[in-house]
This record gives sequence, structure tokens and C-alpha cells, in this order.
Amino acid sequence: MLAEMVKSVLKKTLAVDYPHLKLPSVVYARVGAVRPLGTFEWRELVIYNDETGGHYRGHIEAHWYEYTLTVLDRFGSIDPAFPTLPQIRSRQQFQSGAIVAVALPFGELTPSIIGEVRL
Repeated sequence: MLAEMVKSVLKKTLAVDYPHLKLPSVVYARVGAVRPLGTFEWRELVIYNDETGGHYRGHIEAHWYEYTLTVLDRFGSIDPAFPTLPQIRSRQQFQSGAIVAVALPFGELTPSIIGEVRL
């Protein structure tokens, strides 16, 4: 009886005070829909030429991308505990069907794509 009480108190404490401990902090996901968004720029870059030793100033213009992600378990199967994650934005470009590692900061469903992985 005491063991059951301790178990229920711990379960309630974890759910209320530490909800981020119930979910994994990093999960795998399969990229579904891919949509390019607007562009962003990196300015004030200095580009070095290793062959000549010279350098020059420049900038880079690239796209933001918006993804729909389906969370996978560690074996690559769809994880039914998670909904499909729509409108995840990233500067990194991934093809539809790619598998990526996704961070879930503090147990919230506001994911950040870390990068592409291989299972």
C-alpha cells in the first residue's frame, strides 16, 4: 500500500513539476511536405581563397524552409504517441522522406530540427 502511494505521488510530481521528463528530448522524424519560404541573408562575410591567400568580402542569400514532420520511434516506425508536426521552419534543406533528429526543448511540442540522420 505504501509502495502504491509513493508511486502515485512520484507520478503526479513528474506530471506537474517536470513534464519535460516524460517525453524524450530528441526524437527521429520523417520529413513529409517541404515548402520553401522567403530568403534570409548572411552579410559581412569574409571569404578566404586558400590557393592564392587572398580574401574578399561577400554575403550569402539562402531560403527558409517549412516542413511537416512525422515522429518515428527508434526503429523507424511511426510513433502514435505524437501528432504530425506541421509548419516546422528551418534554414536547413531536407528532401521529402529524409529522416531528421528533432529536439523538443523542455518537453514542449515546439521542435527544432537538429540535422539529418540515418537509422
